[in-house]
Amino acid sequence: MKRITFVLTLVVLVVFSASGYWYTTLQKENVDHTRWLPNSFDAVRSIHFQLADTPRFTLAASQQSEWEVQISGDTSSIKARAVSDKVDEFLRRLASVEPLRSLGRFDSGRQRQFGIEKPDLKVIINFRKSTIKPLTIKLASGDHSVVYGWNSRNPELVYEFNEKVLGNLALTAESFFDKRVLFFDENAISKVQLVQPFGSSWLVEKHKEGYFFSLPGYLKGKPASDSALKLYIHSLALLQARQFVLESTDVDKRIPALTLRLWRGTDSEPSTVAFYTVKENPGQYLGQSSWLTVPFLLDAQSVGQLVKSAFDVQGRSVIKLDLGTVARLVVIHGENNYAIERSTSGWRLLDSKKDLQGIDMFLWRFTELQFEALPINNLPDSAVRLMYCKLADKNGDTLTELTFYADPKLPQGQCWMKNGGGMFYPVSSRLLKDLQGMFPSGSSEN
Repeated sequence: MKRITFVLTLVVLVVFSASGYWYTTLQKENVDHTRWLPNSFDAVRSIHFQLADTPRFTLAASQQSEWEVQISGDTSSIKARAVSDKVDEFLRRLASVEPLRSLGRFDSGRQRQFGIEKPDLKVIINFRKSTIKPLTIKLASGDHSVVYGWNSRNPELVYEFNEKVLGNLALTAESFFDKRVLFFDENAISKVQLVQPFGSSWLVEKHKEGYFFSLPGYLKGKPASDSALKLYIHSLALLQARQFVLESTDVDKRIPALTLRLWRGTDSEPSTVAFYTVKENPGQYLGQSSWLTVPFLLDAQSVGQLVKSAFDVQGRSVIKLDLGTVARLVVIHGENNYAIERSTSGWRLLDSKKDLQGIDMFLWRFTELQFEALPINNLPDSAVRLMYCKLADKNGDTLTELTFYADPKLPQGQCWMKNGGGMFYPVSSRLLKDLQGMFPSGSSEN
């Protein structure tokens, strides 16, 4: 009898254990992550986002696989360029999410228990192939730092995720915006124009020899600085919007404070960006560009860095000289005259037959001189002549004549320089000081 009782007790324990295991497994089963989202995201047509307390938006792909952000408002809708890489990254994140576990089968009435009925994030993915049904995904925050998930491919299951899942997937519309103000190939730019209603405006065009001014009139045909323009064009290529203005904005009747236009090759229509002052916030400018379809804000300091005068991009070299043709240099400084001639071994001071080092560097520095402000026709009375230099070829014919003047009224570190019979240019005085050190003004051994 005792043996029968023992056997019956053992059978009951086994049955209860099996029942408990079955119940536990049904309620909380380990699951392979491929069961969470079995679909491939290679042919997605659109992604619809619904976030709690945030306007709904849709990412829509064109036939060329370019993405667009669509935001529907109460009175108007907004369409903005999206960055394809950011959309692809979102889909990769979504596909790689691994649930901690799946919870047992449940009916629709239990959605409220997990917050699925009113989720923090709802995503609806539509595919290009009509044979693939739309995929709906819901994520809701639960207790104890847990996120519950549900998808329409496995509607009878709820999944449990780490709390970081929402932060990685609950993205706003602006997260996908293309923030580049302009989009162009830097090497293809053939014309650049800057327009200000009350400031310096200019237009430069690229020729075989480099950029030249078309506007303003007094600079027409004059060379612009290739290095300054390349740097400026590069800065425009890197320019990005700080913040987007998603509500309806009308600026057509206002005059922009700054307008920039860039033409590519022989294109008739330029890439354009215009900036408008904001009365309510003088520290910000409202921008509109031909690339971005949504107005944006940019701080005043950034806009200020885009303002370049014609002088800033002007070719400011004072001397154009083929250094290989220079065979003789004459320097008059105070009481002394120096005559230096190129020989087979270098440069030699004629009277003393003394070899001089560094003359080639001085000649190169002549060609690198740039005027620091606009030149003048008449020298002020405060200017005093300090040095005269003449450069000649091997036949003794003059290539150029340079005269340097000191002027206490110039900014520190500058002097006047006259090139031949032309205008007087304010230039850096560093070269003059170095010449004075090599060719003293007092008695010498020449």
